[in-house]
Amino acid sequence: LSLHDALPIFGIAGHAMRGIALAAKRRGNIVTGLDEYASPGPGADWLTAWGLEWTTQPDPRLLDTVDLVIISGATPQDYAMLELARGKHIRIISFAEYLGDLTRGKHVIAVSGTHGKTTTTALITWLLDSAGRKPDFLIGIRPFNFDSSARLEDAETFVVEGDEYRASSMDALSKVQYYHPDVLVLTSAEHDHPDTFPDLGSVVTRFKEIVGQLPESGHLVAWAESKTVTDIAKTALCDVITYGLKSGDYTARNIGFVPTGIEFDAYERGDLLGRIATPLFGRHNVLNALAATAVSLSEGLSFQQIVAGGATFRGAFRRFNLISPANARVTVVDDYAHHPTEAAATIEAAKLHFPGRRVVVIYRPHTPSRTAALLPEYQRAFDRADLVY
Repeated sequence: LSLHDALPIFGIAGHAMRGIALAAKRRGNIVTGLDEYASPGPGADWLTAWGLEWTTQPDPRLLDTVDLVIISGATPQDYAMLELARGKHIRIISFAEYLGDLTRGKHVIAVSGTHGKTTTTALITWLLDSAGRKPDFLIGIRPFNFDSSARLEDAETFVVEGDEYRASSMDALSKVQYYHPDVLVLTSAEHDHPDTFPDLGSVVTRFKEIVGQLPESGHLVAWAESKTVTDIAKTALCDVITYGLKSGDYTARNIGFVPTGIEFDAYERGDLLGRIATPLFGRHNVLNALAATAVSLSEGLSFQQIVAGGATFRGAFRRFNLISPANARVTVVDDYAHHPTEAAATIEAAKLHFPGRRVVVIYRPHTPSRTAALLPEYQRAFDRADLVY
């Protein structure tokens, strides 16, 4: 696939898709993009700023002299341009399949789970990068330490956000199943994506498939304090490394929640490694940092390199971003939290890091199917807020 000169990408304005588009252009591909649903704003401006050729208008000429089209997960199966591509016998693949082909034979580290994927993937990538490893990567949204959400430069190591959601409207396989990871992080397992998974049991079944496909020479890094996760981990044929706030191979003690982030003493099987401080917020991000620490140590980084990388990590877009000035009377935080568990965790983080402050929450529900399916969980998600819109 790396030899294709012309590469049309449908749904190019999405966060991950535009990262892939830029990475493909940097590889030497002639990238053309189409996204009818792109609205004016940062995404469109970013594509234009990087000199990517794209349009919001369907044009049959986009399919001239090409034999491959890459589509986003949101591209409808009956999209007219796809029908035209089928008529021309052009191969249509998801971006996950494209990445899987490009990274076949690489050392792949994937982060999967219902929550925490983006932050954990971004942190692992930065820890390796800041230590001089320079991995390739794909992250669901741009981390602030990098200029894009993807880098594909033929590095031996590929770090990827391993989403369990379907690869595309035409493909029921999960995105992560195309990446063939050697190392997999499983952060959590809850009911999500109800348009694909009708209940928690179907989510667990899929995660068991993903874990069961790990090679015996690889390893699974799993959250020790979730019975659902530990039950899934039992299906692994490889070594399992666990982490948790109080139990697991890697644990955290003396946790501090300060206005600039989290800090904690990291322990490996009961032995103190040292103290980590990073500008992430909330109890859930202590877990994410522990997972990243476990992976980085297994990849040969020293604890000192992890401490240095954690201190210079800048987080990712819409992950508890402090968007108001430091001296503002009102602290404004932007967070993607699109699941009841994540909404509750974000509110808890605000309470922990800014004790005594009034927490006002403005919440925009994300997808009708998720909101309807998880409505009972939403009834308790905002309990710790002082006021909710």
